[in-house]
Amino acid sequence: MEKLKKNINLIIGIVLCIYVVLINLICGKVSFSYSFFILGIILIIYHFIKDKIKGINKVLKVVKPIILVFIIIFITIEAAIILYPKKNIDKADYMIILGAGLKGEKLSMTLEQRLNKALEYIENYDNGINIVVSGGQGPGEDITEAEAMKRYLIKNGVKEDNIIMENKSTSTSENLIYSKEKIENIVDGKIKSVKIKVVTSDFHAFRSNMLAKRNGYEKISFYTNNTFFPLIPIMYTREFLAVIKSYILD
Repeated sequence: MEKLKKNINLIIGIVLCIYVVLINLICGKVSFSYSFFILGIILIIYHFIKDKIKGINKVLKVVKPIILVFIIIFITIEAAIILYPKKNIDKADYMIILGAGLKGEKLSMTLEQRLNKALEYIENYDNGINIVVSGGQGPGEDITEAEAMKRYLIKNGVKEDNIIMENKSTSTSENLIYSKEKIENIVDGKIKSVKIKVVTSDFHAFRSNMLAKRNGYEKISFYTNNTFFPLIPIMYTREFLAVIKSYILD
């Protein structure tokens, strides 16, 4: 047990590095995963130099309370992300599908999962719902995410007349702002009176709701896809940081 405690930094560091390598082999390039890899390298290096650092125990006494506070904040926010309602099947006036990246013109795995979830809802609960596909064009994307989503939905049986394109947004906040503009122009009224169904990833619902409320959405519910299991640590950790960023800046 003592040996395990002594080598815990090394073990965690190696596990993190192996995890990142495997994830990128299985899923292709997963950008935020490199943060896990860097953390793993830091832990491995720390394991071999910690006994050579003078005054390390004094530093740890100062750092440990800070780490404890961080862990409490992390657990609190993650609990909110995990527990937020994600499978509402009530009918709505409009569906908004939030974009999630392309590789050229090819859907990312996350975006394809969101679209498949939207198709599931349309088929099972509301075949005639109006759909806003929301997403602009980012680095490495040959077309807008909205255009790619529209093509996929039409290919899978959705009527083109039911699809509204929002192709300017580059963030979740902009997704909701520009989609709101599209819908309000059609209904000639305020978004607060319109029932909105947002389709996104499970980890993304809590933050999306927070940003939606800031932008006047009131009758909003979510229907989300489950994150690919091996990606859960990466996606939920990234979302923790995104929630803090959105709370302060968006």
